[in-house]
Amino acid sequence: MPASLLRHLAPLLLPLVLAACQHGSTEPADSAPPPSPPSLSQEFERQLGEGDLPAATASFKRLQLEQPGPALETYQRRLSEAWLKRGEQALERGDMSAAATALNNARALMPKAPSLNLPRQNGAPAKP
Repeated sequence: MPASLLRHLAPLLLPLVLAACQHGSTEPADSAPPPSPPSLSQEFERQLGEGDLPAATASFKRLQLEQPGPALETYQRRLSEAWLKRGEQALERGDMSAAATALNNARALMPKAPSLNLPRQNGAPAKP
């Protein structure tokens, strides 16, 4: 009787043993490490590319504090140009408030830029 019982149970036990072997490891053998967070300069580039100028300005200020170097001047000029472009777009739409805000942001980044220093009404140059 035990031989006939074993003969009937063998087909049922084989799939269970195979299933147990397959589920032995739940993680893949070649799992890649999680991606590292983007660097501050990469974050700045992404924000500038997406047109998120307030966030890019905040990232630029953090870059000034944490990673001073020659690249800052390039970042500063690019961010100032982006603010200036945003101001021009606001002027085209007739949004004087947004244009003034954008121009002030550009001027704060590049106070000596000739394109950001407009002459006064009486013809005298504006003081930075």
